[in-house]
Amino acid sequence: MGCLGHPSNSFYVDRIYNIAYYRLPNLIIKIKKVFLKILYALYVSRILVNGINKDLVKQIKGLFNELGYSIVDNDPDIIISVNSINNTIRKYFLKFHNKIIINVVQDGSSVIPLTKEHLGGSLISSFLADSLGANLVLTTSTGVKGLYSVEEFSWLNGFSIHNYDHKIVNSLNKKLVTEGKVSVYLDSYEGNYILYDGYSVVDNKATADLVISRHVDNLEESSDKLYLMPAGIYVGIKYLESTPLDVLVYSLKMTLKSLYILNDRIDYIVVSSSFKDDKKLNQLSKYYYSNIIYISDVDELCSCETLLKELQVKVLLRDVRRAFGVITCLGVK
Repeated sequence: MGCLGHPSNSFYVDRIYNIAYYRLPNLIIKIKKVFLKILYALYVSRILVNGINKDLVKQIKGLFNELGYSIVDNDPDIIISVNSINNTIRKYFLKFHNKIIINVVQDGSSVIPLTKEHLGGSLISSFLADSLGANLVLTTSTGVKGLYSVEEFSWLNGFSIHNYDHKIVNSLNKKLVTEGKVSVYLDSYEGNYILYDGYSVVDNKATADLVISRHVDNLEESSDKLYLMPAGIYVGIKYLESTPLDVLVYSLKMTLKSLYILNDRIDYIVVSSSFKDDKKLNQLSKYYYSNIIYISDVDELCSCETLLKELQVKVLLRDVRRAFGVITCLGVK
């Protein structure tokens, strides 16, 4: 029902608020606490770029700006420092040790995540290294073996980790490295997912290490398993009615990839109510296992971000033109 259980394929904003804030207030508060604590720690988008090679700094800023990231001078989620490792650590580690710090050598030949490699550092660094044609240097036990950690598996698939427990996470990452196998059980989940090297699906929940579920009711509070849930990915889209379906599919795929989400699943696609008769949206929702949210009473000239802000969604990727006549943005809630 509504936006918590099995939503219908399309519904209006006022219906969401009626269900979420008037009929289930206590449950909403509980879920929000979990997502604020865990989900926002995973997906990041505010980037500070600085260093001694000004041309390279400008190039890196341009790369991320074109994808919709926010280039900032204060309160960053990610610090990209074009400098020696020693200078980067001395300048940023004491103040930003709980943020992602990435070092780029002065000539741009190597990219090295220094902190939070498991929590997005390796993924952002991988994109940056590919864009610069640089070497990617990973140092964690999973990274050295070419495996995705449990946190990275969650990020790439667009999941959040319910009740993040360092002890369980570290234990599963160690198992992935030593045994080369982490088992996954699908509990009332029928959407897309990607199994990377070392991850395999099992039929018995009792033998699973990771459980992917859509419902809070299915989660066991005391367990040695790790529970993953859809992260609440919202993608706003503005487009010309003449835009072909395949262009819309491509634009949404590129939006997800900009945040290094490689799984073709979007929890909510948000559009203006003026598109409620567009049959292409129904096809999009089936392709991405999405629910469509129509926003009414918005100016046709408003930004894509306005659509998400109407739902009080935290915007991670700003408006970006993905194709001719197509603008998208992305957020989480």
